[in-house]
Amino acid sequence: MTQTAEITATLGRYAGLIEQTIRAELATGLDPWMQGALSYHFGWVDDTFQPITNGNSGKKLRPVMALLAYQGALEILQPGAGENADLAPALPLAASLEMIHNYSLIHDDIEDDDRARHGRPTLWALWGKPKAINAGDCLDMLAYRALYRGQEKGLPAERVLELTRLITDTSVRLTLGQHADMSFEDNLEVTPEMYLKMISGKSAALISCSVKGGALVALDPAAPDNAARLEDFARFGEQIGLGFQIRDDILGIWGLTAKTGKPSGSDIRRRKKSLPVLYTLTNAAPALREKLLHLYRSNDPVTPEQEQFVMDALEETGAREFAQAQADRFKFAALEALTQAAGGEKALANNPPLRKLHELSTFLVERDY
Repeated sequence: MTQTAEITATLGRYAGLIEQTIRAELATGLDPWMQGALSYHFGWVDDTFQPITNGNSGKKLRPVMALLAYQGALEILQPGAGENADLAPALPLAASLEMIHNYSLIHDDIEDDDRARHGRPTLWALWGKPKAINAGDCLDMLAYRALYRGQEKGLPAERVLELTRLITDTSVRLTLGQHADMSFEDNLEVTPEMYLKMISGKSAALISCSVKGGALVALDPAAPDNAARLEDFARFGEQIGLGFQIRDDILGIWGLTAKTGKPSGSDIRRRKKSLPVLYTLTNAAPALREKLLHLYRSNDPVTPEQEQFVMDALEETGAREFAQAQADRFKFAALEALTQAAGGEKALANNPPLRKLHELSTFLVERDY
């Protein structure tokens, strides 16, 4: 089995349970329009709310990482207990994470004026921004309602409270990261360092929360050594989240359409200030930098000739190599943290769920789609 096939199998193993948990939450206490609109966003129904097959509801990366961390932490506590453990105690958290991620996507589409996602009109493009904002708000609250069901699945109330604190703090980081991202749109003095701080709030924060949260379902934070171990899980998620986003930046410029499903060079045409572009703006010779700044100040559509000019500038400054080196640096730091969380290299090798988490994380920083 190829690496891609193994990753697909890992994601697929958990996706059905996560989706089932979210569907149950959407079926409780919502009116027909809200349930239909949110189901549409998840790719389960069409715009008339009729069920469809093979809809794109995303990879469910964050909740899968949470479930693997949960199983891996159980394996640490009792070797042999993790891989086939009952996932019920961790599924409320997993569903909550996926709903928070998706509520943020609904709001991002509005803030970015994006009319399409996964090849379909976004919620606001179909039903207007006010209704889409309200739907996103509803999904955010449903995420917390789902999380509270952890107590029904046997989690102590104190543990549910800890998870709620973790997700609440993470949600604040997400909004601050989004604010920084939006403020970059009109700022041509953004540095790579500023960018890394921004994505630590957007992309990395929720992945860190997912991994730490999954481990927290299994580990009592008051027990000896668990507090430090939980921070190792969090650090792992933070570092791999940074590498994941930088790899996304690379694919947004150099990714092949047949692999990514997005037009090649789309981030250049959107004038997105991703890490490769910021590196070039910071390190280009003065004359080249001035031409780039002139292009990024303009609001006119980017022509093919201008797109090629930017591509040539990125090539001249070695921006792609720099970005991948940064992604790899974060990957190595993440895997070091995961090894420490596991209790060492031998313990990691003997922990099947954490090995899968290791493989998934490596894939995230090396993928071509």
